[in-house]
Amino acid sequence: MEQHRNPVGAYTCTSLQNLLNRLVDHSLPAAIQNKSSVVNEVHSDIVIDGSNVKLVGLISELLSTVVSNSRQGEIHITADRFSDMVILSIQERNNYNGYALAFSISSMEPEASRVGGHISIKGPQQKIATISFSFPVQVAVA
Repeated sequence: MEQHRNPVGAYTCTSLQNLLNRLVDHSLPAAIQNKSSVVNEVHSDIVIDGSNVKLVGLISELLSTVVSNSRQGEIHITADRFSDMVILSIQERNNYNGYALAFSISSMEPEASRVGGHISIKGPQQKIATISFSFPVQVAVA
């Protein structure tokens, strides 16, 4: 799904998959430099408000942070839509520098709160680290 204007005019509907494809393309030079791969496994049916600059910027910053902290890693991006939430997960499968990753991710929590969301990191000191960003439906589009 590409961008289109909602009849109400409140949102620009954007497929989360398409947004992430663009962000992955933008992060490829850093991923190649770090000998890491990035795989977007998000389904095309999850739609967000592409005009929400804070939300899009935060998703971009999350991906960029994971890629820049990855070394010879496999980064997998998934998302699920529940009745009132979207949960975006970025998993780094060769966690190189968990302390730096955890610090960088935790510094983004205030911005996540501003869009009504929450960021968490699971396994920052383990081989596999998973960053989850959940945000409410009013930021996403049905």
